Amino acid sequence: MNSLLRFALPLAGAALTLAAQSSERPSKVIAPVFRGVLLDAGCRDFSSHNLSKAPARVTNDGSIENNTARTASGVTVDAQALAAQRADVLPHQVADLLSRQSDPTCAIKGNTRAYALLLENGRLLDLDDGGNTYATAAVEGSTEGRAMLTGQAPGFKPRAIVKGRLQGDKILATSVQLP
Repeated sequence: MNSLLRFALPLAGAALTLAAQSSERPSKVIAPVFRGVLLDAGCRDFSSHNLSKAPARVTNDGSIENNTARTASGVTVDAQALAAQRADVLPHQVADLLSRQSDPTCAIKGNTRAYALLLENGRLLDLDDGGNTYATAAVEGSTEGRAMLTGQAPGFKPRAIVKGRLQGDKILATSVQLP
């Protein structure tokens, strides 16, 4: 009997420990949170000067706000001549056509398919394919995004909260929110 107790007692203790461990819930892993400005990752100029600019604004007639004289290859065209030329060219363009043209300041427009997040410290991180899907849904679900997509507002650079993990210079996102 004594030898039976010596053998059974450790087994019973091990069984109780195993039962206690299996009844515990697994600890919840919290994904890192990244906060910054959501931008068009297909933009050509990611200089800090360009990223700090406000998105280009377009008026109802299709011209760019604060339009002044333009110079190209030594030829200067004044604002009145530009306005006269635009009067002939722009009437056929529908409002949402402007939302589908790229913005030189990396603002999100209707043609944006890949997104990047500019962090507060100046680091630029791309979103993975899943993050691009979440970002598209967030943009389409926002008031500014819907207005931009229908041609009633210009491109925009929204603040965003992205949850996910970092892999190199890419965020493997689990959610994207526009507060």
